[in-house]
Parts: sequence; structure tokens; C-alpha cells
Amino acid sequence: MNKILLFLSFLFVGITLQAQTYDEWVDRSFGHLEADNLEQAEECLKSALRTEPANPRNALLLSNLGTLQRRLGKNEDALISYSSALMLAPKSLTLLNNRAALYSQLENWEKAVEDYTTILYVEQDNEDALYRRGLIRYQTGDTIAAKADFERIIKSNPTSSKGRLGIATLLKASGDYVMAAEMYSQVLKSNEKQASLFLKRAEVYYLDGKYSKAISDINQSISLDSKDPLAYVVRGRIRLAQYDKPAALKDFTLAKEKGFNEPFLADLIKKCK
Repeated sequence: MNKILLFLSFLFVGITLQAQTYDEWVDRSFGHLEADNLEQAEECLKSALRTEPANPRNALLLSNLGTLQRRLGKNEDALISYSSALMLAPKSLTLLNNRAALYSQLENWEKAVEDYTTILYVEQDNEDALYRRGLIRYQTGDTIAAKADFERIIKSNPTSSKGRLGIATLLKASGDYVMAAEMYSQVLKSNEKQASLFLKRAEVYYLDGKYSKAISDINQSISLDSKDPLAYVVRGRIRLAQYDKPAALKDFTLAKEKGFNEPFLADLIKKCK
């Protein structure tokens, strides 16, 4: 008797699952997302896609699925979802941006550049695509192409912060710290609450030997965002350059406590002893 009841229970569940419509699966996925049940939300979206594989809303559904899979750390599955969505909506800037960002995360620079270039075919002055493609080109050693991308941003939008940030990156890399600091200062005029900008300018001042200015900027960065471990690494370097080993050691220790685990941190700590 118990076996019969168990069989009927499974049968009832199977019938219930089969009865779900496309919209019901989507609604269930939202419910699971609100409850932070990401795995269940993923399965619901997959079920919706299986229920109506020709539904015109599937491009959006696949996009959402890809983003969900990224959150779950399923990057290869996310790439498949984004690519499938792009087959349905090949000119979607959101999808191209999402896939390009994922390729960048995976350090597949060539594919990331391809997606950003496709975005620029669709929207030739897209600042974000130009900026991110420029950064990738800089990271992979093509500084001439990177400069062209950053200058193209400024030509299209003379007040662009992204364009100036890109140029500042190149100036810093070439050792022109005075002009790099000036670029960061221009951007800071309209972004006074952005901790990362004070951090970037502090690094330039440090490299230029202007330790007082560097300390002022890094303290401002930390006051705006005390959770960024890199800020403590930079301040520790500055303190070390000022021969204040106890203060430097304190900063390096704080950086480690806040999650900074690059191997070179151990060497910096040794220099403080």
C-alpha cells in the first residue's frame, strides 16, 4: 500500500511539473531569486526555455540565465547562454557587453575585444566599449591602439571622464607622472566622492616622490571607502618610503586582514621588520 502511495505521489509531482507554463516557470524563477535560491532559479529558467523554445522572449531569458550562471560561478555555461541569446538578438548591446565582460573575466582578451568591436559597429561612439577595449589593448601591450580608443572618446565627448582616465593610465605607464596626476585631477573635479580616483592619483604622487600629496589622497580614499585593501597597501608603501616602518607594517597587516593576498605583500611586511 505504501509503495502505491509513493508511486502516486511521484506521479502527481510529475504531472504538476509538466503542467507548468512558460510564464509560470519564469514567475517561479523570480520567486527563487528573491529567496536567493540561485540553483532553483536557474533550473526554472531552463524549464521555461524547454517549454517554449521558439518564444520571442527567449533572448532576454537566456541573458538572465547567463547572468545567473555567472553568479553561480558557472562561467562556461554562462558563455553558452549569452552566445545563444546573441543568435536571437545579434545587435543587443546589453548581451554583447555581458559576454565581453565575461570574456575579460576569463582573460580571453581576443574574444572580449571582438565583442567590444561589434558594439562599436552598432554604436560607433559607445564610451564604455571604447574605454574597455582601450584598457584591454593597453594590458596586452598595444598602447598605440589603446591611445587611439581613449582619444576617440575625448574627440566624441570632450568632457568625458573615461577618456581622461584612459589617457592617465597611459601617462602613468610611460612615467609622465605630472600629466597623469593632472588628468586625475580633472576627473576628480566632477567625481569628488569616488575613492578609487584618489587612490589612483595617490599612486602617481607616490611614484613621483610627492609623499605628502600621496598621503593626503590615500587618506581621503580610505575615508570614502575603508574596505578596499589596496588603499592600505599603497599607504603602507608610502610610509615605507618615508622610513616609518611601524606605520607601514600596520597598513600592510590591515590589507592582509581585509583580504589582500598577493605574494608580494609578504616581502613588503619583511621590509618593515
